[in-house]
Amino acid sequence: MTPPSLFPEVLTCVLSRVFHIETMANNSSVQDMDCRHKDFPVSSILFSELEREPAILALTITAAVLCVATVILYFLTIKFIYAHRRLEGMKINKYKVIVMLGLYPLVSCVCMLSLLLPRTTMIAELTIAMYMALCIIMFVRIVVDYMGGFKAVCKEMEGEEMSFRTGPCCCCCCCPGVNKQRVNRVNLKRVNFMTLQGAVVRPVITVLALILWADNRYILGEDMSPSAASLYLNLIGAVSSMVAMWAMMVTFRSLRVRLSDYNIGKKFAALQLTIVVVNLQGFVFQILAKYNIPECVKALSSTVRAYRSDHFLLIVEMLLLMIFARFAFRRKEESYRPPSREVTNTEPQPPPQTYL
Repeated sequence: MTPPSLFPEVLTCVLSRVFHIETMANNSSVQDMDCRHKDFPVSSILFSELEREPAILALTITAAVLCVATVILYFLTIKFIYAHRRLEGMKINKYKVIVMLGLYPLVSCVCMLSLLLPRTTMIAELTIAMYMALCIIMFVRIVVDYMGGFKAVCKEMEGEEMSFRTGPCCCCCCCPGVNKQRVNRVNLKRVNFMTLQGAVVRPVITVLALILWADNRYILGEDMSPSAASLYLNLIGAVSSMVAMWAMMVTFRSLRVRLSDYNIGKKFAALQLTIVVVNLQGFVFQILAKYNIPECVKALSSTVRAYRSDHFLLIVEMLLLMIFARFAFRRKEESYRPPSREVTNTEPQPPPQTYL
């Protein structure tokens, strides 16, 4: 069977798992009502549970309102960016900023989708992981663009060193063999490759996970035995994400002093907080689910309720982080001027203005 003919079958299998064909849902409805059944329920069973739980229904409606608010704030910020697209000498590609800011509404929307359609939780988790890898690349490129590109960074930092002893891979007494490296084209390409690998590894892991999930060989948050493929996929994904974050930290620490006028610290904090919150919070809820916290309620197992609680909190947190990112990015900025260049204009330059 050729690969083109295999793809429709895989896609059909994935879609059938998401929407769970009605005959399968009817045959397994009794099993879904049992706490021992740990699979994510279909939407019809979920809505029947929500009808008996007004508090959960109210929280779901609240999450939908917060999700819409996050999307509205995103488009308002994008409107400002398009209105100030032509900045003096600025080489920033505005689409990179738009893509990076899209992390907050995307996380909020896919979490809202998983609250309404529990079977899409797997797709939501993989989508968030892929988009975060893309945002790490965008941040590194934005920082380099502020300086005028990779060639300008090499010229501006000629003779200086960049430290690779930073988190999350190497910090303090860890990695004693990792020393400071001179800023040159080779080392910048290495940093660039460290971020790019995340954008390649994550989609491959996502495709493999979806294929295994469609064949009932990948159970989200459950099967982590040494013989399970999910253990190794998650391990590879975690290492790839840490390497990409390491490259982002190296770039930020090397250029943050020169780019202090561009709110680069707040822009970095907005992205880093999102990555930490999504990963750490999800890890905590997975551990709690192993100890049946929160407790199973009929069709909703501990794992299902843990993911739903995690996604509801993420929707709230994405709104707060979107507001923070709005303060960091919604600025009219002048082009970068190296401090070592000769000043030909003695008139004082106005500082970057913030439009709130």
